[in-house]
Amino acid sequence: MAKSKADLQERRPTDVRQAQIVDAAMRIIASRGSRKFTAKLLGTEVGVTGGAIFRHFRTMDEIVEAVVGRIEEILFKDFPPEAADPIERLGIFFQNRVRAVVDNPHVSRLLLSDHLAQAGGKTQAKRLGEFKRRSRDFVLECLSEAQESGMLFGGVGPEEGTILVLGAIFALAHYRTGIPDKKEVERVSARIWNIIESLLRGQDTAATLLPGTRRLAYDAHLRSIRKGK
Repeated sequence: MAKSKADLQERRPTDVRQAQIVDAAMRIIASRGSRKFTAKLLGTEVGVTGGAIFRHFRTMDEIVEAVVGRIEEILFKDFPPEAADPIERLGIFFQNRVRAVVDNPHVSRLLLSDHLAQAGGKTQAKRLGEFKRRSRDFVLECLSEAQESGMLFGGVGPEEGTILVLGAIFALAHYRTGIPDKKEVERVSARIWNIIESLLRGQDTAATLLPGTRRLAYDAHLRSIRKGK
């Protein structure tokens, strides 16, 4: 007797099914809120019965915990980036983080709402807060190092720069909405970082639009500072 589609769906490997459940839970909580986060709806999203969900997770709380773990994995892949120049290091972080939130739009929604905290309680809300602090601390550390090394010009301090960088990341995440061409978002992201970097380094913004001139402009500016001009 041939197996039905439902039977085949039920027999996916455990690790594959768990990943599907976590991704579906993330979508439901982000788009519909914690009140709609039920085993029945989760099963419908995945293509199994509500009861089958608990073959892979013991409780709904355990699923929420896995969702928070998945968010951490997405946000902090290849973190922290490495580069001797702190502003260059920050640029790598910027591009990685934009790519992460653009590829996973539900992540930024969950970070900006209290849906996941409502679904998971104080423990998971605290973990989300730690993710935000870890990101903020990294950006602030890069900019503080740049300031101490004499690389941070243009009247932008570490605190202001941190707000600028993190704000741009979330703005780009929402800019992705309604734009099917992800490459266009990546191009906009690169231009935005060029502008931010020029502000941080005190360069002429126009130089960021001319290939090959940004390094020359920065070097000339640095020489003039060293000469006391």
